[in-house]
Amino acid sequence: MTDFVRRPIVSLILLVVLNIALLSVQIRNESGRTLMRSWSLSVFTPVAWGVHSLTGGVAQALHRYVFLYGAGEENKRLLQENTRLRLELTNLRNIQQLAARTPDWELVRQQYTFSTRPAAVIWKSPPFYSQRLLINAGTRQGVFNDSAVIVPRGIVGRVIAATPFTSEVELITNAGAGAGGLLADSRLEGVIRGDGSPVLSWRYIPSYEKADVGQTIYTAGTDRIYPKGIPIGRIISSAKGKKIHREIRVEPNVDLLRLEEVLIVTRK
Repeated sequence: MTDFVRRPIVSLILLVVLNIALLSVQIRNESGRTLMRSWSLSVFTPVAWGVHSLTGGVAQALHRYVFLYGAGEENKRLLQENTRLRLELTNLRNIQQLAARTPDWELVRQQYTFSTRPAAVIWKSPPFYSQRLLINAGTRQGVFNDSAVIVPRGIVGRVIAATPFTSEVELITNAGAGAGGLLADSRLEGVIRGDGSPVLSWRYIPSYEKADVGQTIYTAGTDRIYPKGIPIGRIISSAKGKKIHREIRVEPNVDLLRLEEVLIVTRK
């Protein structure tokens, strides 16, 4: 009895639903669309919005990641470009000064034509400001003993040992390290020496010569290691010595404690 009653009710419900579906296909609303299309749109809209929000969020996250990655690469490129331009600016200033003192342009060109390659510092010996460091470039990259190591702000030191893929660099502040140094304006020339401390000494400057605090000393090029005209440091003390030479202390331009990347002069 129960099954007999239930079957007509189910059939009636199916007929009503079918009738409504047929009516929804035929009847149109005020905008001219059928009720079926309007209902289906109402049901699909939340689903479509959810899918769009999900895919949009993922796309936006990926875009931001790619953008940040691209920004990092762009920042790295700009840093390299800045380093190259600072070196070129130093060279141009030196060329201008030398060209004003000599008519031999070929001499000027040869003296200031040099190439560099970047390298990363992979090891430092404590105390970091006075000893040695290891870089990830060697003879396979054109680095050899006595290759000058610099950064745009000034000199770092020289290569004292090279393997095919790494090189050991003696810092200019190391005891016994040295370089020819001169003042840009007066052309006064002496020898820069390291003694294991954070500062350098400028030796063999006669007591009667003028070397004022704050002046910058540049490489003289006479040591045949460092190209001429690279900044070394600025004078922080200058006094007449007990003998015939002045006692001059120089603060390096380069912060050797924070070195992470350097440039090796591979061709002069």
